[in-house]
Amino acid sequence: MEFESQLSDVLDGLVVGRGHELACELARQVGSPASSLLAVTHFWVGDFDCAVEAAERALAEADTPAERRLALAALAISSSGSAPLTGDVVARAVEALDPTGPRGRVDAFVGYLVAEAALTHARLAEASAVSGWAARAAELWAPHPYAAMMAGAVVRIALFEGRVADAERALVTLRATVTSPRTVLLADAIESLVRGNAADVEGTERLLASIAEADVNLVDHLGRGILLLGAFGAIALGDTVRSADAVLAAGRDAGLTRFTVIDRALGLELLVAGSIAAGDGDAAHAWGAQADMLAAHPIAAPTVDRLNARLAMLDGDSARAAALAERSAAVCRAQARGVEAAESEVVLGQARLASSDVAGAARTLRELVAESDRLGHKAVRRSVGQKLGRAGRRLPPVVGEGWASLSVREAEIAHLILAGHETVPIARALMISPQTVRVHTSRILAAFGVGTRVQLVARFVAEHGARPPEPIPDVELTPRQREVVARAAAGENNSAIGELLGVTVKTVEKHLADASARLGATSRLDLILRWRGLSEQLRGGELEQRRTDPGDLLAGQAPGLDDVRQHDDLAVGGTAGALQVVTAEHGPDSDE
Repeated sequence: MEFESQLSDVLDGLVVGRGHELACELARQVGSPASSLLAVTHFWVGDFDCAVEAAERALAEADTPAERRLALAALAISSSGSAPLTGDVVARAVEALDPTGPRGRVDAFVGYLVAEAALTHARLAEASAVSGWAARAAELWAPHPYAAMMAGAVVRIALFEGRVADAERALVTLRATVTSPRTVLLADAIESLVRGNAADVEGTERLLASIAEADVNLVDHLGRGILLLGAFGAIALGDTVRSADAVLAAGRDAGLTRFTVIDRALGLELLVAGSIAAGDGDAAHAWGAQADMLAAHPIAAPTVDRLNARLAMLDGDSARAAALAERSAAVCRAQARGVEAAESEVVLGQARLASSDVAGAARTLRELVAESDRLGHKAVRRSVGQKLGRAGRRLPPVVGEGWASLSVREAEIAHLILAGHETVPIARALMISPQTVRVHTSRILAAFGVGTRVQLVARFVAEHGARPPEPIPDVELTPRQREVVARAAAGENNSAIGELLGVTVKTVEKHLADASARLGATSRLDLILRWRGLSEQLRGGELEQRRTDPGDLLAGQAPGLDDVRQHDDLAVGGTAGALQVVTAEHGPDSDE
């Protein structure tokens, strides 16, 4: 219990920013446990060589299996910021853990430290395998403020492995462990990263704003980590400027030497990407020169390969870019670095597009998006959509995503369909071919998860709470005709209507034809739209005049389209009336 109390005090001091003072205090103590805590503290403040030295001393002095486990965990995490050590210290630390699980708070902390070490070594497979130790540690240590670091490790492991949906679920536990101002910022930063990779633009922006407004203390691993995680969240939205600014603010020097090796490599890659986006090739190569010093490090190698692939594309060498990106993707996949692997494959696809292998690149990138969508990693769809959009290719819409899956043009056509316009008039109004309208229509139907335009109308009415039609005194329909039309308006087909009403399909067709004649409808969709119209419109005989004119849409008068704005390649829509349009993450496709 005496060491557990000391450990609690050290962890409390680390959270509040007393790392340098604690290092001085622990340096005066003797014994393996004190040396292990000294190693962790040196790591916390960014003195990685001193951390490794203290951890090696702790391992040499260890007298018991428990002391050895702690020393190995300390050595594993300390070495994530220094030159590679002889032997696989992460594997040794994982193997030393008790297979039966933690027997108390100290054991749980050691397990968490091993999981954190595997994560900082970018060994996501091992980190995932022992993430349960970190989860258990968060439970046992709560409400200690350091419990947020433990719960945060669980979220980060899931996220960087590419399991974004799992990371979103783990955020609930993280928020429950937050008990101090600095850990509130930590939770905000981690959540911004998760929300960014889930393509939650509004949520990410809100969290990044809270970090920007805070006075982040950059004296240690926690402070630097808050800004760096925010940088990763910003880049998930494609905001290279804000991301680069955060990296530089946290790094404090050109080599980002206070970062762990993986964070140094990722930070330099963000700076390269930001410079390329700004059109400053010289700056991009200058940051690339800093990364060259990490190229031989096993932790950084695949990240540096991807960074150099970006520079090769900048120099017009798409073949070299593809080779580097392909090697990066293979290593990242082997180490379960899911988010990095996806980014490497996006860069690979970009290189293939640059070398005119459009069909092959499009096929590979679509497969990547399908897998990423399954894991909740929706930022990949945004990024790939941008790349393919520039090459005149499109991604298939996400079934059931609705307006969020549509491009500006598709949202425009969806409004016209809801207004009752047929394919040929839409094509004329938008000056595109009927075949192009049909292609867009199929994507719109898929996006809303419906098979017909009538079902599209029915779903829109159901989702937006439109009231059922009132009696229509001026145009008499028989009770059976009303019943048949009402069921057709709900999206049911003729066979289903006949089965429900106990009549034949031919009888259903006759009722629909008679109702169409009485209402002056020219198609099934037109009949349903007239039926959905308010009785006041029909009484006044103004339905045709009140239906949206395609020309109005082109003039920006359609609901929701006025508010669409472009941010880089990310289009974000607003709301107007009952319609909400949030356009796809890539820009409008070509008309043909």
